[in-house]
Amino acid sequence: SMYTFWRRTAPPPSMLAFDATSRETCTARRETTTTPLQALVLLNDPQYVEAARSVAQLVIKSENKTDIDQLLTELSFRILNRPLSQAEMRVVQEAYREQREYFVQNPQAAQEYLGIGDSKKDPQLDPFDLAASSVVAGMLMCFDDFIMKR
Repeated sequence: SMYTFWRRTAPPPSMLAFDATSRETCTARRETTTTPLQALVLLNDPQYVEAARSVAQLVIKSENKTDIDQLLTELSFRILNRPLSQAEMRVVQEAYREQREYFVQNPQAAQEYLGIGDSKKDPQLDPFDLAASSVVAGMLMCFDDFIMKR
């Protein structure tokens, strides 16, 4: 985040999960790791949940995607900068269907999920599609392609 308050001796906890240095000494090169804790941060930190919702909302609005495959493909290009493999696409399609079904059965959960963060959701969009797309965008943010630069 650009606006994270950072003390010299104690980096923010979410940045520690992504191997931020302590800043007590100069570091020429940071280690690159992926851990389950990073996925936990990406899936639960309000900043990342809001970012996933924002990119899902942007794709739904700008591309006017009605076909789920087109929506998921565009999300993958925006988040991962690459197309999904066939196996990945099957998993992501199933996740989208499961999440949409869950949110349709639990409309209050969809509203709560879409209410995370300071930016507001677009009221013109179907909340169930937006919530399911946001969950999928969050999933894509947990891919190694998103977490680290190679």
